Amino acid sequence: MSAKSGTFPNGAALAELDAWRQLTTSATVREQQVAFTCATGVPLTLLPASAAPGALFDEAFCVKGCLGSPSGDVCREKVLRAEQRALRRLGPTQYSCPSGLLKIIVPVFIGGRHAGSLLAGPFSVHALEGARLAEQVERLEKQGLGDRVSQLRTTWRHTPLISAEKCRAAGTLLRMFARYLEESGKRTLQKGVPASSPLLRKIEAFLAESQDSRVSLKEVAARVNLSPCHFCAVFKKQTGLTFTEYRTQQRLEKAQRLLHDPERRVSDVAFAAGFESIPYFNRAFRRRFGCSPSEFRLRLAR
Repeated sequence: MSAKSGTFPNGAALAELDAWRQLTTSATVREQQVAFTCATGVPLTLLPASAAPGALFDEAFCVKGCLGSPSGDVCREKVLRAEQRALRRLGPTQYSCPSGLLKIIVPVFIGGRHAGSLLAGPFSVHALEGARLAEQVERLEKQGLGDRVSQLRTTWRHTPLISAEKCRAAGTLLRMFARYLEESGKRTLQKGVPASSPLLRKIEAFLAESQDSRVSLKEVAARVNLSPCHFCAVFKKQTGLTFTEYRTQQRLEKAQRLLHDPERRVSDVAFAAGFESIPYFNRAFRRRFGCSPSEFRLRLAR
């Protein structure tokens, strides 16, 4: 998967994924999910990001294939490609499944990382007849499913037919729901942040006082009256990070805050946050947040 979808390599990313799981199992979110379907007539599924460990797209509505094997494999590939397009667009993306029915996928970002998606559908805005039927049969033949016309008719017959206006309204509701999930996920992450230890508070105070962002590990250890070796062991035990990892994380969080100012150039943000190399800053930012600094700004603009 591309970096935009995130690879969940560390504890912070797993915390964002856990926040998504908490949201999707909460009674409030389930109630909104049901309300969306009742209001629009369109089924709605909440999916984990495909890059998440153990992500199962089989829970997506009809992804096992309404036309029989191997239509499920084709459907799954279409979901994954649509997810990537939605990540590039940073917003809702409409696509068609192997049966020619429509679906809308909307990525949800928690803590700047793609944690999950809303998948609405299948539905149609036109009846399956005349030229549309002939066109769909031709598509099935290209996919090696030309003998599934009977199943195709059955699928369309049991799929919601909605107006173009209701389709647009569904897209609006999905965007609103995604924003709600992003804000709720952010609050969930904040609740899970543990209180810092006295040692960490001393270190943070010293780093805040220091005007030199290149302050060394040896200097910090001396400030808290520990040898460098003992400091490293204690610090790793209390934070789960090496001092270098911690410093990088602090700089990235500062950079994320600075990026909210549209007047600052990305290079200025990198140097202000303590990075000496723009390429390294871009790589570190992408690893931490699942997107480049410029892409992060686009998400803010959205």
